[in-house]
Amino acid sequence: MKLELSVKNQSIETSGITKDYKEALCEYIWNGFEANATQVMLSYVDNGMGGVSEVIIEDNGDGINFASLEDTFGTFLASQKSGLSLQLKSRANKGKGRFSFSAFALNATWETTFSDENSRKTYKIILDDVNKKECDVSDVPTLTEKPTGTKVSILGIMDLTSSNMLFEELEETFLKSFAWYLYLNKNKNFKLLVNGIELDYKKYINDELSTTEKIVIDNNSFDIAIVIWNKKIRENFSTYYLNEAGIVCGKDTTTFNRNTVDFNHSVFVSSKFFYGKTNVSLSDIQNDEDNQMVIEETTKEKTVLKKLKKAIQSIISEILNQYMSGQAEKAINGMMERNSFPDFSNDIYGEMRKKDLAIVAKELYQLDSRIFYKLKPVQEKSFLGFLNLLLSSEERENVLTIVEGIVELTPQQRSEFAGILKRTRLEHVISAIKLIESRYTVVEALKKIVFDYSKYANERDVIQKIVEQHYWLFGEKYRLVVADKQMQKALQEYLYILYGDTSPNAKLEPDEESARRMDIFACANRNTEDGFETEIEENLIVELKAPLIVLNKKVLRQIEDYMDFIRKQPSFNSQLRRWKFVAVCKAVDADIKSRYLNVGKKGLVTQIENYEIYALTWDDVFKSFEISHSHILERLKLDKEAIANEINEKIGNNISKTTVIGLAKELTK
Repeated sequence: MKLELSVKNQSIETSGITKDYKEALCEYIWNGFEANATQVMLSYVDNGMGGVSEVIIEDNGDGINFASLEDTFGTFLASQKSGLSLQLKSRANKGKGRFSFSAFALNATWETTFSDENSRKTYKIILDDVNKKECDVSDVPTLTEKPTGTKVSILGIMDLTSSNMLFEELEETFLKSFAWYLYLNKNKNFKLLVNGIELDYKKYINDELSTTEKIVIDNNSFDIAIVIWNKKIRENFSTYYLNEAGIVCGKDTTTFNRNTVDFNHSVFVSSKFFYGKTNVSLSDIQNDEDNQMVIEETTKEKTVLKKLKKAIQSIISEILNQYMSGQAEKAINGMMERNSFPDFSNDIYGEMRKKDLAIVAKELYQLDSRIFYKLKPVQEKSFLGFLNLLLSSEERENVLTIVEGIVELTPQQRSEFAGILKRTRLEHVISAIKLIESRYTVVEALKKIVFDYSKYANERDVIQKIVEQHYWLFGEKYRLVVADKQMQKALQEYLYILYGDTSPNAKLEPDEESARRMDIFACANRNTEDGFETEIEENLIVELKAPLIVLNKKVLRQIEDYMDFIRKQPSFNSQLRRWKFVAVCKAVDADIKSRYLNVGKKGLVTQIENYEIYALTWDDVFKSFEISHSHILERLKLDKEAIANEINEKIGNNISKTTVIGLAKELTK
């Protein structure tokens, strides 16, 4: 039979039917999902000559009920269905989708099965591009055992090749249209198969950050889905309000439509609460804390919308924080790689300050990345430099005031940022206190051992064990390479540290000094500069002696032998390396003191090329520590007497070699 189409207001030719075959295919796929299909399959038949003879779209939806055919399929520009898409067809396509085949073909056939009371029936509909005002329909539907659903066969294909229908060619378009819908319905196992390949929404959607949440507000249930896109989308980042039938009843832009970071997102709120509503928007709904309105004075519906808006903002904010945390980490690392961070001293205090600046800068980036957006290198470096100065001064709290002059903070953001400033400062102070207290304890204990218990302390079991664990006594920038090993083994291990698995198998010249034992061999963990601002590596070798031994010519000769041996090795005599050799004893004799060089370096007795030898007393080492830490020691006001008493308690009254060794073990835990 012939079914005449009811054309309203405008002709089919001028109704805006798509001319793009990909968009046309999307229309038919949406028709399937709108008919409650959980699976839609698209395929094609090759005509054997590189062209396409047939395109097939098949779904397992409800089918087209024959009894309502005239009101649905027969009515053009008055469809009962509303589309879904991020091309999100927020209003009905009004029947135009069925004519989309005309973009690339001459006719289409619908074979549809629907449920009619206790049976299922099937029939066909045929549309022809030549005569768009009517369609051919089976006279009477026939009973069938087939499941419900619709199969659309598009024939008379024009200018469409097999390559046009490949999955790779269609994937991008289909992801744009259906990724969000498949994600929202992932628990219902919704699928779109293209030539037998399932469309993977995860290629377009960040499945880890995207989330769905069900909330109940005054007995109204809302399904809220936050979709985070892996790629930039053309649309504004918006919240869409859908009724239980999936019809879009309104939308708002979210509060994060900025171009400084790629937080591409969309929000979908589904609820029967929106049924019968149009142009839903929460943009004018004020939260109670913003306008001081009393809930009882508002309508029930307005109260629900207020709570809904707050819930949506809370969910978006939580995900945004997660996202921005990851982005901020990358951004701060990038600033460090670009050398935008200030130079910090290569000691524990410098590390603390650097960590403090990184935490605060990261928090600022999370609050509003626009603070750092498109800064030129000199601007970025200057900003971080000024921020570091503020954080290190008594004006630290003013950072919040300055930030509020740049970025509008919510009360919660202001509170959190203020907390960050206080917490990092407190952590900084606590870490400094613990560190200095720990180091001062070591120094006081070493003083006791060297000056008071010297006859019970030998070099191997006491002094060396302590220094191995606390080589910061000779400089923050050094890290222990090896202790108490033969010279040749030490140098081999040093070579491995420098080159790793690519270490050249250098044959060290035989020398009797190679069998000598080095007490401490420390290697710089960063480059330093010489007088010409050239980067060089700095190394430190320390020769320790028992407290009773005086630093004389014999002791000094031993460390001079170390220097001579290293100077002979081709693998270690680069001008880009600096070597420092330090001999430490309780006292230095007059002969050695007479060799001190008056060049502004305390204890320096020999200087040859890039090699230096120092003769120091333990008091020199201890005093150097106190001077370098004086600014912090004064502020912390450590109870030195209490620390000394604690050390005495550990030693006890029966002082012996065993008790002194025990104290050394306490200091090396």
